[in-house]
Amino acid sequence: LREARKAADQHANAEAIGQADMFGVLAEEPEQIEQSYASCQPWPEQVVLDGERETLGLYLTGHPINQYLKEIERYVGGVRLKDMHPTERGKVTTAAGLVIAARVMVTKRGNRIGICTLDDRSGRLEVMLFTDALDKYQQLLDKDRILIVSGQVSFDDFSGGLKMTAREVMDIDEAREKYARGLAISLTDRQIDDQLLNRLRQSLEPHRSGTIPVHLYYQRADARARLRFGATWRVSPSDRLLNDLRGLIGSEQVELEFD
Repeated sequence: LREARKAADQHANAEAIGQADMFGVLAEEPEQIEQSYASCQPWPEQVVLDGERETLGLYLTGHPINQYLKEIERYVGGVRLKDMHPTERGKVTTAAGLVIAARVMVTKRGNRIGICTLDDRSGRLEVMLFTDALDKYQQLLDKDRILIVSGQVSFDDFSGGLKMTAREVMDIDEAREKYARGLAISLTDRQIDDQLLNRLRQSLEPHRSGTIPVHLYYQRADARARLRFGATWRVSPSDRLLNDLRGLIGSEQVELEFD
């Protein structure tokens, strides 16, 4: 920050010199400041988006759900919110999206109803949670949380759109624990060294209380092998873990495995 301010002051001084001298092109060239930047990993997309919303009040470079779209297709069978249709009587379907609004209201009879709006960038869906479901899942109704919801879909006469009556709700962490069959880490022989392996261990260590096995895929020119970590290295595949690993070895080399 100090260097950035110094460079800005230099630029302002140079502009002032040029404006004060009608032959500004002949003015003495100001001393150039050599810029040095700290070497660091790029911020995860979610960190950038959170900063944009906090600073500007809107998302500028993307949508928070972008990084989850490929994954949540696994949980909803590839059906986006824009493709939702009313379900047949007694049937349920699954939807997923980012919570952009949530509230709890009380009816005239004193019953509590939760209402949240999901957004997956293709469309939006209003989700209703009646008393039993609300008692069970209210702690998940946080704005900006990714939710996977199963329930019945019907027309909403008031809004003219669709609404879902929720039966089951889970967040992205619960969905991963339920549906993922492994955490795949792919490395080449050129990447592997003692330093990388130590950093990999340090990244996995805080998340070893989970149920998801870790699979290391080792690739070299003439062969490929899969190494399965021991049961004590099963992890909870949180966003923090996935972002740490992707920052360490590359976004395309870390992914969840599904059936």
